[in-house]
Amino acid sequence: MHSLHRSLGIYAFVFLFLAVIGGWLVYDFRQERDRLLEDIARLAIHKSQVISRSFGDTFLAADYVLRDVLGRIDVERDFSEASRNPAIRGQMDALVKEKVETVAGLSDLVLLNQDCTFVAVARHPLQGAKSNQAFCSEPDIAPGQSLRIQYMPPDKSANGRSVVLMSRTVASSEGRLLGAAMVVIDLEFAQNWISSFSTDRNDVLAIVDTSSTLLARNPPLPEALGKRAPPPSGTLSFADVGAGSTFMAASPIDGQERIFGLSRLERFPFVAIVGYDKARVLQGWQHRSWQFSIGFVVLLALSLLALRAHLTVVRQREDMRKLATTDVLTGIANRRHFMDVGQHEFARAKRHDRPLAVLMLDIDRFKSINDRWGHPTGDRVIQKLAELLGVVARALDTSGRLGGEEFAVLLPETDASGACVIAERLRGIVEESQVAVIDGDFTLNFTVSIGIAVLHDDATFEILLQRGDKALYQAKEGGRNRVVAL
Repeated sequence: MHSLHRSLGIYAFVFLFLAVIGGWLVYDFRQERDRLLEDIARLAIHKSQVISRSFGDTFLAADYVLRDVLGRIDVERDFSEASRNPAIRGQMDALVKEKVETVAGLSDLVLLNQDCTFVAVARHPLQGAKSNQAFCSEPDIAPGQSLRIQYMPPDKSANGRSVVLMSRTVASSEGRLLGAAMVVIDLEFAQNWISSFSTDRNDVLAIVDTSSTLLARNPPLPEALGKRAPPPSGTLSFADVGAGSTFMAASPIDGQERIFGLSRLERFPFVAIVGYDKARVLQGWQHRSWQFSIGFVVLLALSLLALRAHLTVVRQREDMRKLATTDVLTGIANRRHFMDVGQHEFARAKRHDRPLAVLMLDIDRFKSINDRWGHPTGDRVIQKLAELLGVVARALDTSGRLGGEEFAVLLPETDASGACVIAERLRGIVEESQVAVIDGDFTLNFTVSIGIAVLHDDATFEILLQRGDKALYQAKEGGRNRVVAL
């Protein structure tokens, strides 16, 4: 049993160690996952900033063109006189046609008078048409020059295409519109520009305005362009995005979960969006996690198999030990084991000058029980006596069957008077006990004779037992069912 307990302790430590390692692996993998997502989020922000600066260059150049055009004309005179003065109109047409070629991506450059009527157009014959821009219907406009940017869907655009209109209005000190210069950027240019960037599978690049209108997307999604694509709930609105923001969510367009980085164009109401597919980002991490998890489970399974095999060996060893030390019929110590324990206790008592007593027992008239009721009943009587020995004996005592109907009890730390008390109690319990007769409907009683020997000057444990045998013989000769001490 000591070996079994020691083995169980070792395996408990091993499994505790494995549990700690497993917990540490789980924690470490979660930390690695969080670090990976944070790194990708920073990468998404950085790439969105690069895209926003690159895309913003077109608008910066376009704004420079608008400022230059407005600086070359007399706004109050030329806008009001253009419709009546062919010379002024011709100069304005030449100016816009020259300037529209200076910036790639501009599909047109237009001048509007105080009524929002086209008075000069670089590429499309739209003179005399009226613009649908929002500022055209505003009663008051900020004095001086103001920058206005507006998405215009095909049904409202003068050229029937999806465009972004970038205008610089000029107003009097009273807020009255004097005129405006406007560039037209076709969304096809934005789409072609953003499609020039390479993306991995399920990643996305996009340009939206601050009102959540999707202007360009890579990979292309024509049916979504020009439509509102608000950010997922719980995240910043596009109007609140600054130089760099990030979040992780499912896309409202295709439902794919991504790690998004967002960056707003400086001075312009546009937001560049970079989204990395979360599943692809975590694919390598998940692969490593599965590898370690499977390895850990295999290690745990091998440990369980090793424990099971070891416990089987320990159990078999314990069974063999019991067979070698235990009487098969009664379950108490056999003669060999009893003698080994007796030798040990005898030596200890002699060494430390401690009391030691031994009881020698014999079932009275046992041969008659066997002859009359059969050996199965005799075996029951022997088993009953062994059971009663377990009731009377103390934890430090050792009971053993020496052979046949002869038993012995070793009583450490017990003098003559104490041994007599235990022996007499045992004799009385046996006398009152009953054993069922095999193949019968009644019970029988039996008794025992007990001889007591107490350690004095005995040279060996065998001599002590011989004195116990003599006391037992006297108890038999004295009429049986009695206790005799020498």
